[in-house]
Amino acid sequence: MQVILLQDVRGSGVKGDIIDVKAGYARNYLIRKGLAVEATKSKIEQIKREKAKEEAKHQKTLEEYKRLAQELKGQTFIMRAKTGDQGRLFGAVTTQDVAKLLNSRGYSVDKKKLETEPIHHVGTYTVHCHFYQDIHTEFALQVLPE
Repeated sequence: MQVILLQDVRGSGVKGDIIDVKAGYARNYLIRKGLAVEATKSKIEQIKREKAKEEAKHQKTLEEYKRLAQELKGQTFIMRAKTGDQGRLFGAVTTQDVAKLLNSRGYSVDKKKLETEPIHHVGTYTVHCHFYQDIHTEFALQVLPE
């Protein structure tokens, strides 16, 4: 009996897979638990359309990340912060602060994609952006006193 998995099933497959299983296993376990549905022509076509839509969305996201990485590469951003004696900052500049700066300049970047060393002093720092597996870039962040 052919079924379409609605969720990942350990030992059987991942969501969206069309697998052949014994009829008893399909009826008594997979379908009853809501892990799968019987594979009909209409269901198979629906799954194919959903996979194609998901793949197109994934490709669009990858293209957006590539474009963003090219735009950020080699740029220098200036951030003003309150400082005390000898250029020491009150607090620290975090990835959240850097993400806010980038978003205010029109670059939509999540703070989870940014990586930098702890910034506690005035100076120039390198910020690494890891958007996806092989899509990454670096840019400079110059911290100046207010």
